[in-house]
Amino acid sequence: MTLRPMKRVEIVVDTLHLSRAIDRLRQAGCDGYTVLPNVAGYGDRGDQHADEVSGVSTNAYILIAAPADQAEAVLDAIRPMLQSYGGICLVSDCYWLEH
Repeated sequence: MTLRPMKRVEIVVDTLHLSRAIDRLRQAGCDGYTVLPNVAGYGDRGDQHADEVSGVSTNAYILIAAPADQAEAVLDAIRPMLQSYGGICLVSDCYWLEH
């Protein structure tokens, strides 16, 4: 079994800014990510529901596993957007199971 050290980057942004976030990730060289649309939770903006009809105030979750240097580029690209529009970004160490 081969495990490769990586950084796990988790980003929550409002759905209205999801395409902008993905554009920034791609420009930063991110070559893979997973998006979970319509996530619910509670934070500084109060309750965020995932079952809203209009989708105007729903959130999306982006999961990225990247080598440390690529993760740094992703963080540099997404930080200005988070400062402008809000959201959350978490970074942790993880391992990629090569197959």
